[in-house]
Amino acid sequence: MAFDPSVLELGKLYSRTELSPLWGYAGVEAISRGVVTPAGSNYIILFVTRQKQQSLTQYHDFLSEDYLHWEGEKKHGSDRRIANAAAAGDEIYLFYRDIHHTPFRYHGQVLLLRFVERADKPSEFVFRVVHDLGPADDISTHSGELSALPDTERETVVRARVGQGIFRESLLELWGGCAVTGIDRADLVRASHVKPWRVSTNAERLSSHNGLLLLPQYDHLFDRGYITFDEKGRLEPSPAIVALPPDRLGIAMDARLRHVFTEQLPFLEYHRQNVFLKRTTVD
Repeated sequence: MAFDPSVLELGKLYSRTELSPLWGYAGVEAISRGVVTPAGSNYIILFVTRQKQQSLTQYHDFLSEDYLHWEGEKKHGSDRRIANAAAAGDEIYLFYRDIHHTPFRYHGQVLLLRFVERADKPSEFVFRVVHDLGPADDISTHSGELSALPDTERETVVRARVGQGIFRESLLELWGGCAVTGIDRADLVRASHVKPWRVSTNAERLSSHNGLLLLPQYDHLFDRGYITFDEKGRLEPSPAIVALPPDRLGIAMDARLRHVFTEQLPFLEYHRQNVFLKRTTVD
């Protein structure tokens, strides 16, 4: 089958090895470039790596909140098609990773905001990411599904996405404080999901075992896949941050969860496999 955005999960990690057969290609060579334009389609697919291998051209590409700053191809082969995408009815989709040899996170569609054409060096592009994967975006994306729920249940499920309501109260009861440090100031800890809200069932969205109370620095890194916890509760850092000083990140690399509940194990496994930015053997 050709590239079909509807079969992809926003926020999920994909390698080129997984994507090539999904799109009907015999091997990864067909999608090994940074810009892929499937024949006979109106799709443009960007594979963007922030920290590239030293042997490759060092483009200055990065994702900041919901804006992608990207330098075009060195030989300018796709510049005009990308610049004229909106006028031509082309749609641009983003796969992004922080470090080479890790999977790409699927961010969905991006819209071109700024194009500066260069002749002597790569052209400059700025895109806005349509789906920032934040609470408001998740709730909007799933609005049809949520509208089918009774009012009270819908409010409970929505509040769970922003770490409030019954979901937060159940985590405070279960953990008593930060799941790592034990800090028991309710105003300092955040309640977030282990298996992301957007891919969870309503029962999972409300389950205290699918949640962690964490201080903000741990919560942010866990939510973005820069750290995870193994089946024993031990913290595992992603290759994307392993070279950064832990004290400057505000975390301890030998940290661990204070408890690991049996009911929590499937959710932690999902996080390790689908959210955590682990090293792979594919480019």
